[in-house]
Order: sequence, then C-alpha cells, then structure tokens
Amino acid sequence: RHCVPRARAMPHAAVAPSPSPTPRWRAQHRARVRRVRARAAPTPIDVVTVDEYAEKLKPLAQSATLVGAFYDSRVNVIARGALRACAIPLLDRGFHRGHGVFDACAIRGGGAHALRAHVERLVSSAREARIDFNRDADEIEAIVMATIRASGVRDGQVRMYVTSGVARSFALTDMGDMASFYVACYAKAPDVDGDARAMRDGWRAVSSPIPIKPPKYARLKSTNYMPNVHCAMDASERGADVGCFLTTDGFIGEGPGANVAFLTPDGTLRTPPATEVLGGITIRRIKELIEMPANAKALRKVGVKKFDDSQPLSAFVVIGAEEAMLIGSACDVKPIVQWDGKLIGDGTVGAATKLLAELLAHDMLHGDARVDVDAM
Repeated sequence: RHCVPRARAMPHAAVAPSPSPTPRWRAQHRARVRRVRARAAPTPIDVVTVDEYAEKLKPLAQSATLVGAFYDSRVNVIARGALRACAIPLLDRGFHRGHGVFDACAIRGGGAHALRAHVERLVSSAREARIDFNRDADEIEAIVMATIRASGVRDGQVRMYVTSGVARSFALTDMGDMASFYVACYAKAPDVDGDARAMRDGWRAVSSPIPIKPPKYARLKSTNYMPNVHCAMDASERGADVGCFLTTDGFIGEGPGANVAFLTPDGTLRTPPATEVLGGITIRRIKELIEMPANAKALRKVGVKKFDDSQPLSAFVVIGAEEAMLIGSACDVKPIVQWDGKLIGDGTVGAATKLLAELLAHDMLHGDARVDVDAM
C-alpha cells in the first residue's frame, strides 16, 4: 500500500487551498454527456429479418470508392464490383477473435510485385498462428491471380486473408469447420503529387510510445493491428508523417506498416533484424537489388556499398545516419529527413534514397519478381 501523509490541521485564519482541477477524462466525459443530451431524439430502430437486413445493406455499396473483385472460399466465387458490398460473417473468428492473418501485394502496370514471397509469408503466418490452412502456395497464387484478372485492376493492391473459420458460437474454443480464405483486389491510382512532395521534402518520423508487439506476434502478419493503428494515430497527433516502434530494449523497431533503414557513413544500408519485427518482403527485395552486380556502380556513386540486417540498431545509428527511409509494399521507398525533431544528415532527401526508390519502381514494372497478369 502507498502511505498517504496525514494532512496538517490548518489555522482558522489560513485560506483554504483551491480545489484541484477536474481530471481531463472526467471533463471529456461530461462534455460527451452534454453533446448526447443536446442531440435530437434518436431515429427509431427497425426490427427486420436477416434477408431484409441484407437488402438494406445493398445501397451502402453505391457510395463505395474501392472497386475491384473479392474471392470468398466459403462459396468459392469471385465477386466483381464494389468491395463495400462484400461481407465477412460476424462469427468469422478473424473478426470477433482476431484469429487471422493477412498479406498484401502491390499491383503495378498489370503485374503483382513479389507475389510469391507474399504468398509464402501468408502460409508461414497462418502456420505460426496455428490456423489449419491446407492450401499450398501454388493454389493460393492461382486464386489471387484469378481475382486480379477478374477485377481488371492494373494499378492497385491485392490483399489476402486467412482466418480460423466461421464458428458456431462466440466461444474461444469454437474453431469453426475449416479456415476461411478471402482475397480482395482493388484499384489504387498512384499518388503522383504526394509521392513527388515526399521525394522533395521528405517525411518526419517520431519514436512511438506505443509498446511494440512481443516478438512471437511481431514476426507474423496478423489482423491484430491495434498497436499499429495507435502508432499511426500518435504520430499524426504529434505532427509527424510516421511513427516507429522501439523494442523493449530501446532499439529501433519498425513502422506501423513498413520497415525502416538507415544509410551509415561506411556505406551500409542497415535495418533491424527480423527477430523482433516483421520480416518485410519489400525491404528484402531492396537487399537483393543492392546485391545485384548490375546495380553496384550506380549505388556506389550515391554511397551504398552493402546491406546489413544482422545487428540491432540503437538511437546512435539514427543520430549518425546520412540518410533514413521507410520501405514497404504500401509506401515503396519514402525518405525520412527528421527523427524526433533532429535532422537526418543535412535534413534533405539524399541521393541514395532517390536511387533506391527508382530501382524499386523499375523492379515493380520490369523485375523478375513480378508476376504478369496477362501472362497467366
């Protein structure tokens, strides 16, 4: 127990202290209550059948912005149109228990970049999550490519989800009859202006106070994204472009949806080992591009000699880095010019970051890791 010192008796002539301010959470709660009471009477709630409920959902798809195709293993169909109209059951354990994994792959110019690697990581994540998913990589890849072709998407993203299935109840141990597999493919036009602005001005990063996931769960790509969402929210609230998790030992971790890398003065592009963070597919591809003899000369001109992901990275690596960058399939390569208010290098977007972004962009359109939709 904490010992609370006894308050001294105050002389009659003394002035009583002013009351302590109302705690912030209590003031916020009272403000919410006032807002709720000020609202008009709530709209009456209709009681309908499940079929009538399904009919009421249909108009919601008319305002959808994501259009493409959706594969559902429960009925083994690919549905084309607005993804908002597609449905996942309430009793799917990936929803109500978070027992699911996913992966995502960029589509550029009618090709899926590093699709095989993303599929293999999906299978590995499902195994580590103890989901009985009995489809092999070849079958998964065929379904994903069929979904992409059905969508007609040339530039966008394809997302793959595996859950432990649709249960009969909300019980923790009710695992469902079989795993569910969903694929969603949608168009996403390149953000030309945003990308140009990022490559001109760079991004600001901050160390996140949000605890990183334990290594066992950080190394698999699960649908449990609460820490990731909070990390992104915290960064935005602090006026930064991206937050970065720190490990329990205070080393550099990862972004909420991408890996981080630093170019050190010895010409090494360093990134944390995949022991306490997710092993990124895109940063692995960056490593391969750095190690390709055809790229060696151009990389040396901008100061990149090798890639290293064998050692934990302390804050001193950030302080001494010449360049820093965020690398992932959703963001490609984005320069970081400021970290926790301190400039990286001279505070401008470096030549190495620009070259690596160009090499990755070329690889997405012409590299051997690309799977062309029209070729299958």
